[in-house]
Amino acid sequence: MNSTALLPEAGALFYSKIVNGLGESDKVIVDMSDVTALPSVFLNVSIGRLIDEWGVDKLKNNLVFTMITKQQAIRLRDYIAKYGVSA
Repeated sequence: MNSTALLPEAGALFYSKIVNGLGESDKVIVDMSDVTALPSVFLNVSIGRLIDEWGVDKLKNNLVFTMITKQQAIRLRDYIAKYGVSA
């Protein structure tokens, strides 16, 4: 993404792909190998929306991240923990 203006659209697309994937399978695997950043605006319309609609437990039980860096894992863990408090 070259522009932060595109981040909400990208987050919505990511959300749709996860929902579609969960419609076909119990688990969705997300390859993080080409991901360079996880901005809040992207996470709010994807992961945050999933938490709002399905809850944290379903997210944790049905979404698997591969090729994830330690920094990305920390970012996601912190985001999910803080989102649950602020929601």
